[in-house]
Amino acid sequence: MNDADTTLRRRRVEALYDTVPISGFMGLAGAIMLALVFWRPDRHALVLGWLVASCTPIFARLALRWAYRRYGSEAVPGTGWVWISIVLMAFTGLAWGIGLAWMLVHGDADEVPVVVGTALGAVAMTMTNMAYWQTHAAFQVPILGSMAVAVLIARPGFASVLATASVVLSLAQLLLARRMAGIYVQALRVSLDNERLAQDLAARSHALEQANFELELLSRADPLTGLANRRSYMEWLNVVWARAAQEDLPVSLLSADVDRFKLYNDAHGHGAGDRCLQAVASALAHACRSDQDQAARPGGEEFAIVLPATELRDAVQVAERVRQGVIDASRDAGWALPAGVTVSVGVACRHPREGGSIEDLLREADQALYLAKDRGRNRVEAAPAVGAV
Repeated sequence: MNDADTTLRRRRVEALYDTVPISGFMGLAGAIMLALVFWRPDRHALVLGWLVASCTPIFARLALRWAYRRYGSEAVPGTGWVWISIVLMAFTGLAWGIGLAWMLVHGDADEVPVVVGTALGAVAMTMTNMAYWQTHAAFQVPILGSMAVAVLIARPGFASVLATASVVLSLAQLLLARRMAGIYVQALRVSLDNERLAQDLAARSHALEQANFELELLSRADPLTGLANRRSYMEWLNVVWARAAQEDLPVSLLSADVDRFKLYNDAHGHGAGDRCLQAVASALAHACRSDQDQAARPGGEEFAIVLPATELRDAVQVAERVRQGVIDASRDAGWALPAGVTVSVGVACRHPREGGSIEDLLREADQALYLAKDRGRNRVEAAPAVGAV
């Protein structure tokens, strides 16, 4: 009864206690039926005493099941729960065996078949304890053994045949119970192995989905800054444009470029250049107002922000926050930038329903950016709004 697998032991103990209510109900019903059959004035005390003796272990097993459900099912079940059940089953079998033997000896001809049928039914009922066949044996042996002795005491003409048959039946029942218990435990072990396999497959599937998700994120994000890359940027711009056309909303676009970045990178090295780009990306991300605004790094020192449902004047304010945010970051000791960094920002806005295309919006934002460069850098320039209302 010592299982190395605690999960298997738990399932076996749970199966053992799951059969208690039905077997207890059947035991009480059988005891009451026999008591009614043998209830006579000269037998009242004996029948009542037997009824109490046979039913008390049944109630004790029901109480034990409640205790197990209340206190034992959460912890790892020990063999103590099994042995207590076996002992109670043995007391139940002993009480039933003694009572049935007495009834078999003193019963009338019409009462004996009831006794034999009840005994065989009770023994058959305990076959449900396949998880631990010892509980079946603890109940069966006292009953069939007592009946064999009772047959010999009654000494009918075929007593030896009945006694032998009872012993053979008892042995056969024990062998069958043990065999069924082995099959049950093996099936339970296979079931647990299948559950573990299913859990392992689920975990592997989840890990694969997570890996695919991370790969998808990597394919859409710029590895240096964490902003959206060109692919993701263009996909989101198309989504925003289609939604704006459907709902008659404006779309604004910011096109930003780090001023004199090549000179900065050549003078201070690629490490400083990478920190510079990361600082600019941080400024763009902080300038976004919601998760609908998308900051992106299309490539090199070029950056952009897609602003859905945003008019030109509001887009200019976002652009100014970007410009000032880069200046603040260049002064922040945490970024350890060796020199001041600035950006030039071009802003464009279009209403899709008023005409034009995404290419027009991109071109106008770039033209505004070039204008900001031509007018001295570190500034924001806006293209004239087209289709504004």
